Amino acid sequence: MTRLYTIPLFGLKEGDYTFDFRIGNDFFDCFEESEIKEGSLTAIAVIVRSPSCIFLTIKISGNVLISCDRCLDMYMQKIDCENHLIIKSGNMPDDSDPDILIVPFGENELDLSQLFYEYIHLALPLRRIHPDKIDGKSGCNPEMIKELNRHTTTENMYEKTNWNELNKLLNNN
Repeated sequence: MTRLYTIPLFGLKEGDYTFDFRIGNDFFDCFEESEIKEGSLTAIAVIVRSPSCIFLTIKISGNVLISCDRCLDMYMQKIDCENHLIIKSGNMPDDSDPDILIVPFGENELDLSQLFYEYIHLALPLRRIHPDKIDGKSGCNPEMIKELNRHTTTENMYEKTNWNELNKLLNNN
């Protein structure tokens, strides 16, 4: 990844600093395993430098193109997240607290690209489904919904179970 998403760290005097970043398709191309291939987002990194550590707030907002879990068509998903980190200098990386990032002594810059990638993916909803249209109908592909409904049974599995046959199996053992 280029230095496009890098910020200075320990050369800063005490105070507040703001950095703006644009995240587009080229960003996601750098991550082969990404389920997101297209997007248009803005990331704002705010650093508050104190004598003992650095407080970092990353706000990301925009839209990404992802696959719908129901109909498998692509749709635009809104992303809006805010994450906070404490940055400290140290000899050894320490993963015990996810809110503290240890940067090796002598490092003067921090590449935020991996953090952006993780925060964007964590901001995706667990269930990814087209939003409903203005008229309240599903935004999913109607042909796929029709096909799904054709393969969906509405019978209660409890009612379909032949309990007598299961009891015979239990009694035979």
